[in-house]
Amino acid sequence: MTQVSSTRTGGGLLARARGDWIVAIACVVVLIYLVIAVGARWLMPYDPDAQQLQEILQPPSFAHPLGTDGYGRDELSRLFLAIRSSVLIGVIVAAVSSFFGLVLALVSGYLGGVVDFVISRIIDVGLAFPTLVLSLALISAIGVGAKGTVIALILGFIPFTARVLRSAVLSLRQEAYIESARVTGVHPVKIVLRHVLPNLVGTTTVQTTMVFAYAILGEAGLSYVGLGVQPPTPSLGNMIAAGQTQILEVPRLTVVPGTTAAIIIMALLLIGDALRDASDPLTVR
Repeated sequence: MTQVSSTRTGGGLLARARGDWIVAIACVVVLIYLVIAVGARWLMPYDPDAQQLQEILQPPSFAHPLGTDGYGRDELSRLFLAIRSSVLIGVIVAAVSSFFGLVLALVSGYLGGVVDFVISRIIDVGLAFPTLVLSLALISAIGVGAKGTVIALILGFIPFTARVLRSAVLSLRQEAYIESARVTGVHPVKIVLRHVLPNLVGTTTVQTTMVFAYAILGEAGLSYVGLGVQPPTPSLGNMIAAGQTQILEVPRLTVVPGTTAAIIIMALLLIGDALRDASDPLTVR
């Protein structure tokens, strides 16, 4: 009973990937990005910070497949490192915000009463502001940089995740086997761990995937305006910002990192949509 959700989600995604070439491509794309993120230091053909002033703004060539930037730095090497920065921040934000959102959802949704009221009001306050706007406010207090970006995005996404998972917990509380366990005197912690939590695997996976995508988008936005990852460390956001001053003369400096960010975000959203369908027992496939 308690493993239905996770089994349906995993098997359903594999079925969708086999039957839907778009989902299959999305899975391959995300896998490629993860490989680049993990192995960026070994895949980079050059030192991403090495400046070759005699090679400033060189067009794509065999030596530099994506050309060089305004400082003579290899764009491909910097793009690999930018993917690593953005994906790493996305993974951390998605994992931590999903964990705390899940904890809040379990406590609020299962206990109910005053505890649920207080936590729900806190969540409502967090949801009253768009995540990016809330992140901007938090960064102004925490400080700019990768650390501040991660903390701000985590705090911004926790209310979003908690609200969705709380709804799932409230639905599970009404199930007959949960009521039966409660009536027979099973300790609430055991009920949560053995029955409620396993059945949240599917919903939590979907939310984590979505937050992963939006965290990469959020990091790109914050870095674009100079509040996220700080140069010379590259991220997709600050690479776009650096290239915009020469967008008419050398559009690739903006188009390449922008397209790179768009591709992984779309791929993650497609996978999230497929996971949602896979975890929904009412979805007809």
